[in-house]
Amino acid sequence: MENCPCGSGESFTSCCDVFISGKEIAPTAEKLMRSRYSAYVIGNIDYIVATHYERDRDALELDEIKAWSENSKWL
Repeated sequence: MENCPCGSGESFTSCCDVFISGKEIAPTAEKLMRSRYSAYVIGNIDYIVATHYERDRDALELDEIKAWSENSKWL
């Protein structure tokens, strides 16, 4: 399997995918932010919304988030 987009050096399945898939909750802020980055890379907008500050979720522009995710070159 390919390396995780977050740059940890681990495989995606053993790193951020466990959080994005809902199998586990990110235990630290760093792991949460790494998993959110990976979610942008793979286009999992549902995870981005689910991990966004609850009070502000209604203000999110999902089409814009999706377009940014799809049209950015993630390094």
